[in-house]
Amino acid sequence: MNGIIVIDSETKKVYVDIKGIAPYLNYYAHNGEYKVDSEDTNKCWVECNEETASFFLNSNKISKVEPNTSNDYEDYLITEPVISKEGKLYSTIEGIQIGFNVVFSYDEQTNTIQIYTLPYLISSYETSLKVYGYEGDSQSFKNQKAILYNLFIVRRENNLYGVINASGEEVISPRYRSIEFNETGKEFYVKNSLNKVGILTHEGDTKIKLAYDDISMIDKQTGLYIVKDGNKYGVLDNSGNIVIHLEYEKIGIDTSRFPSENINNKYLLYGNVIPVSQNNKWGLFNTSGKIIVPVEFDEIGCSQSSTNSNMKNILLVPTYKAIVMGKVKDNNVRNYGIYDNEGKELVACALTKAYSITSGGVETYYMEYQGNTLDIDEYIKRIYFLE
Repeated sequence: MNGIIVIDSETKKVYVDIKGIAPYLNYYAHNGEYKVDSEDTNKCWVECNEETASFFLNSNKISKVEPNTSNDYEDYLITEPVISKEGKLYSTIEGIQIGFNVVFSYDEQTNTIQIYTLPYLISSYETSLKVYGYEGDSQSFKNQKAILYNLFIVRRENNLYGVINASGEEVISPRYRSIEFNETGKEFYVKNSLNKVGILTHEGDTKIKLAYDDISMIDKQTGLYIVKDGNKYGVLDNSGNIVIHLEYEKIGIDTSRFPSENINNKYLLYGNVIPVSQNNKWGLFNTSGKIIVPVEFDEIGCSQSSTNSNMKNILLVPTYKAIVMGKVKDNNVRNYGIYDNEGKELVACALTKAYSITSGGVETYYMEYQGNTLDIDEYIKRIYFLE
């Protein structure tokens, strides 16, 4: 591994060539970013059968997602950013552990490195679990990753599940119908005998009570969760307090309508906007639970069909952190408006179309109004920033 692992002579920090270490850990490595066609050497991504992880030069963020799914990305923050050495991207031990799902240690005194892969750890702990009177639950990749944090999802002979630590002590008693580990929050989604779901912390404390039909994390940084009860959805904070009441038929968007936009999180736009739908009308909340665009629009984004194959559906106008919203008029004609991520109206709801075209690698956003085609970015700049 000469050159793959380097140690900074001043700080003594260990840096690892991300692409170079990949084959040793049974991962494939690529330039660019997962699902983005690019050979950008300032980015790289690695993959195994169950997961991909994207790294970015000078960034403290690692983005992970299951391959070939429509699942949202999960972002992990690391202490030190990714660096470049001789044209290769390097991350610290922390970044390698997260990106490759391994336990990695360096002994400065003996100048030795030890790396334990997830399959190795699962195999090595199976005997210990039986000694403690449990069977391991190693079928789910998500649940396997709890082992990286010295936590083990286990089951009794009655097929009820719990969690123990490396010393065999119960963290969560084995009385639940199912348990799923959420690595992003280092917590457990648990289901009881009534099929109600809640969240327990890695220390076994109740974070969100077992009162919902489904729960999923919106985003680690915001600490918000989507919850479902019956056919209604709402949003809770990480203490279980209501942020958006459980009265909406949908929360989040269908990202498949906007494939060119590479939207990483269908629930959260620009890090602070949550789209909701009620009675077939759309609106926008912010992460504090305030309505910033009223729930009165018939469409979110513009996806009108076109004979021009270069025209792409758009939801977002990134330059101004803007979102396209649409209404159906009495004559069944759709009109569109554009609103920023604080709810400010940038373009009134009078457009007949909004779309983007890529030319020479540059994405340009257009809108049509009364038969005229205008550059959206230029229009907004002229109206709001050149006055």
